[in-house]
Amino acid sequence: MNLPSLFQKLLNKLHIGPKLLDKLRIGPWLILALITTVGVGFLYPHQLGVLLWSLTKLCWGAYLGYWIDRSIFPYARPGNLLGLPASSLGLFMLRRAIIIAAALLALGLGV
Repeated sequence: MNLPSLFQKLLNKLHIGPKLLDKLRIGPWLILALITTVGVGFLYPHQLGVLLWSLTKLCWGAYLGYWIDRSIFPYARPGNLLGLPASSLGLFMLRRAIIIAAALLALGLGV
């Protein structure tokens, strides 16, 4: 039995639809983040404030980077340009990734 069909059977048994699966695709990273946060809290409880401040800055950087891209290029969103060739669609996604990465670096290294 191949892995995709086994995975599909598991999803059908758990009644997980494609919309819910799409929302849970980042789940393993969230679980890993929670486990490491508990580990830091257990080993170094005085560092939890620093960890929270760093995570807050990174979340704001990702949020602001996304909205900076949307406001600078309102008509060039990657999802709205699906009729274009694949090479130009990749450039639009790369543009957004660079803007978000720049905002993450600015807030992560600054302040």
